[in-house]
Amino acid sequence: MFDRLFAVVDRWVLRIDGSRRPLLLFAGLAVFLVLQLWPAAWIGNEEDYFQLGYRTFAPEKFSQFSAVFDASRARFLSLYLMGSAVHLLGYGGAHAVARILMAILYAAGLAYFLSALRLSVWDALLVIVAFLLAGEYLIGAEWLFKGVEPKTLAYALLFFAFGFAVRGRWTAATVAGATATYMHFLVGGFWTVLILVQQWLETKRRRELLRCLALYGILTLPLGWLIVRDQLLGAALPAFGLADKFYADRNRLHVAPFASRHDFWEWWLPGFVTTFALFLALGAIGARYRTAARALALVSRTALLGLAYLLVALAAAFVDRHTQLLGKAFLFRPSALTLLLALTAIAALLSEHLPADVAGLKSLVAFALVASFSWRTFKTQVDRSRADSAIPERAELVAAIVSHTAPGDVVLIEPVPDEGDPDYLSLHRQIPRPTLVSHKFVPTNPVDIVRWQSYIAMRQDVFAKGCVASMPVPVRWLVTLRPESVARLVNCGPPVWRKGNVALIPVPP
Repeated sequence: MFDRLFAVVDRWVLRIDGSRRPLLLFAGLAVFLVLQLWPAAWIGNEEDYFQLGYRTFAPEKFSQFSAVFDASRARFLSLYLMGSAVHLLGYGGAHAVARILMAILYAAGLAYFLSALRLSVWDALLVIVAFLLAGEYLIGAEWLFKGVEPKTLAYALLFFAFGFAVRGRWTAATVAGATATYMHFLVGGFWTVLILVQQWLETKRRRELLRCLALYGILTLPLGWLIVRDQLLGAALPAFGLADKFYADRNRLHVAPFASRHDFWEWWLPGFVTTFALFLALGAIGARYRTAARALALVSRTALLGLAYLLVALAAAFVDRHTQLLGKAFLFRPSALTLLLALTAIAALLSEHLPADVAGLKSLVAFALVASFSWRTFKTQVDRSRADSAIPERAELVAAIVSHTAPGDVVLIEPVPDEGDPDYLSLHRQIPRPTLVSHKFVPTNPVDIVRWQSYIAMRQDVFAKGCVASMPVPVRWLVTLRPESVARLVNCGPPVWRKGNVALIPVPP
């Protein structure tokens, strides 16, 4: 009986591997990515961007003292889309629908891109599994498939841009890249420039390249003006230096390899070693197969350029280690897509040159790995949906705040070591009062960054010393999340409500 079952599975796996239909590739990727992005739980970035998106869509619903604030308009289009979803479906519904639609959009873009490389369903899924097992990045803690935010919308559109590029449709690739730039200007801008570099390397047609450059410049000119106004105009010069340092310190694991010696040796150096090794390996493989198809050669070159850029970015970060002027540029953000492109190029090269008998074995191994990884992902999603809240008193806390506070009262939440946990971040969304500041919700506008830092320092001081001095912001209530904090805040007054680890304490006028 088992022999017959294995024979059926073998035929089914090989039949799928032999097919190169884009629709089948899309279906396989869609099923896998929906499972990966199933909305079983929020991530911290989503707590930030969905609230910021709703503030972009409906600013009148937010207080000037809301924890989510950012005057920067560089991502206005993607944030407006996310905010409109919240307006129509509520936070929970918007999150669920956006996750599923994100998976489908990713699948469509990847299918269009990978079908041009003649990858089978198993080849494509094997690339994605290898990418996920590698952590989704080389350096800088980047990712593609963990949630929904402006950059993921940009990445999905970039897969279409790469699909157009490998087919030689440079104008369409430029338009797709410009659209991705409006979703996230750092992501869309960097990779569109690399696509235009590939156009020059492949065609050597100066007139066509200049036409695409002009088209991209014209399409993104309004966005460029918004970025200049947000980042360079309307702020006093001292704010720039302070903002750059505050921002880099907050995002040090993403942007600052040389912030500390410990961080570099423990966090950054292994990634750079891997990047350099992958650069050498991909270069050697490319040299070995110089006669690769045009589309494959383009992807391999792009991956090599991305790897070389990451190594150059290390030198730039070293020069900038004291000023941190480049922190907001997120020099290592291309790390994730570079890794995916490198894995794609290697998989395509192997698929093109493997003997038929080895290719069949490869498909069976790929099927086993994909099935195993999918089962693990399914189990993880179930565990996430069943996980206990870090704040079991959440519902009672929100009810107590509604009962004891007035609309518009500023409620300051205690900072805790796990403040970045989505369970804690969700309090800012669920408490119907302005909560002033969160360490996670850092803005990008220079003036707002300085204001955010002042709120962070004030909050730290209040919860360390209590109500011993007047505050520059009319904070009316404190929420403590640890039992021992109540004793530290005795000079503020007794709690008006307390349960478990949580208490609500009034601040004297």
